[in-house]
Amino acid sequence: MGVYCRNIRACSRVCFLTEGALEHFPRRAIPAFSPWFPSGYDKSLPLKPQRDPPHINSIHGQETPSSGRTKQRRSWSVFCHGSAFNKNIQPFSKQFQEVVERCHLHLLQRAKWIIRELNCVASSLEHVWTVLLRSMRQSKLPTCNVNIQRDLGQIWVFCDVLYSEYVGQFLRCECQLTGQISLSVHKQGAVFSM
Repeated sequence: MGVYCRNIRACSRVCFLTEGALEHFPRRAIPAFSPWFPSGYDKSLPLKPQRDPPHINSIHGQETPSSGRTKQRRSWSVFCHGSAFNKNIQPFSKQFQEVVERCHLHLLQRAKWIIRELNCVASSLEHVWTVLLRSMRQSKLPTCNVNIQRDLGQIWVFCDVLYSEYVGQFLRCECQLTGQISLSVHKQGAVFSM
């Protein structure tokens, strides 16, 4: 019984000391909440961005001449949603198989064929872009998405490594390209050309 009483006295003493210590801490009143946005009662302050949106000229798709910026052509890309691909893909050539092994490429890793203006001697870059759009709609390019970089004078054709040799041969034949086109892989640069 004596131990129990001593424990009660010790606990009450600790509580008394704690209350005394906390009395010396400064207290402050919490300020009233004021939202960063105007309240529903204040109709004179509508939400509005600081600057007006850029004006787009519907004829050329460029910004208004008053902006003083140099004229920049836009780039566009296209891709197909899970289209079925029925053609049988031939096995890799010996040269491409060596590239895949040497660079440790995964078959589902993305690679990029680069078509330059100098590859389009028989036509133009815009004509090749049109041919690629048609091919994409007809599901002739498996796992591909295509991007035209008009400011660089290039078309980028992205595909899985698994289909990249087939896609390269398709591009050379269907788009009637001249010279060599190069296959580039992220962080490794150009790894193959045909």
